[in-house]
Amino acid sequence: MDVPDDPVPGRDCGGCTVCCVALPIETAELRKLPGVACRHCGPKGCAIYETRYPVCRSYICGWRQLPELDDAWRPDRSGVLVSPMDAEGIEFLVLAGERAIRRDGFAQYVATCIVNGIATYLAVPGPIGHYPARVFLNDRLALAVAQRDLAAIRALLLSVLASAAKHTFRPMDRRDEDGL
Repeated sequence: MDVPDDPVPGRDCGGCTVCCVALPIETAELRKLPGVACRHCGPKGCAIYETRYPVCRSYICGWRQLPELDDAWRPDRSGVLVSPMDAEGIEFLVLAGERAIRRDGFAQYVATCIVNGIATYLAVPGPIGHYPARVFLNDRLALAVAQRDLAAIRALLLSVLASAAKHTFRPMDRRDEDGL
């Protein structure tokens, strides 16, 4: 997947702190459980933004990187954290459940990624401190995408969401997490 290195001009995080809460961080400088706000995350965003950790500096969500995603795709508005993974593909971390999948444009964008040969994943957050469940979508949605059957694509996405939510989630090792 060809992802721009820089954010779309004019797109900044604003009040969105979804990545500061949803994502696990496991670096020498910072360890943070998935589903727990980073200790530096405040009501207006990162309190140490200018001196934030390299892992935070290097992460740019898909809404900020991909010009085809409009303002409705900002993670705190859409309930979806889009993470381009360079050569690995793209991940849709669905935080708002069925509402996110049913929203206009979600199924269409997932189908577009698959049509373009991009490895596409749907991820579902686990309980606090557990890694998300991640499901490869390309094979599961191939027929519906080939038939351009949006209703079938949406139904399959909802089925994958429900199935992934029943996954046995793997916990992050809490002993090494900052602040515990």
